[in-house]
Amino acid sequence: QSATPGVWDYTWLADVGEGKHTLTVEATDKAGNQTTQQLDFIIDTLLSEPTIVLDNTDDSGTKGDNLTNVNKPTFLLGNIDADARYVTVEVQHGGTKEVLTATKDATGNWSVTPTGTWADGDYTLTVRVEDEAGNEKHSASLTVTVDTQITIDAIELVN
Repeated sequence: QSATPGVWDYTWLADVGEGKHTLTVEATDKAGNQTTQQLDFIIDTLLSEPTIVLDNTDDSGTKGDNLTNVNKPTFLLGNIDADARYVTVEVQHGGTKEVLTATKDATGNWSVTPTGTWADGDYTLTVRVEDEAGNEKHSASLTVTVDTQITIDAIELVN
């Protein structure tokens, strides 16, 4: 019993494993009256590491080179657990940081697209996922280069 009358503490003798569990409490008072109450709970300490890739439709260079001429590219997120509560993508570019909220479509696929257009340059993206239990994981970072222009500096006629 704890310091508060009628309140009891219990310490598990061994670690309780992942998954659904039921705690059953039985009490008997001095008069012999008995009662039982159950509490269902879930132990969740695991979360998958998310992934992020540039959508193939926006990968305008050699496929897989993370070079695009699209200034508002879409990224596909993978390995997102079903109990994900928050899925965000942190984007760093030129010393600034922006956080985008990912969306899940009707088939359960996650993606993110910038809210505005991006200037040419390198962008580093990292996915952050938090599940219902408060577990948090980050993806490996992905660097993508946006290159929307080509210029010819000078034309010289040679004899």
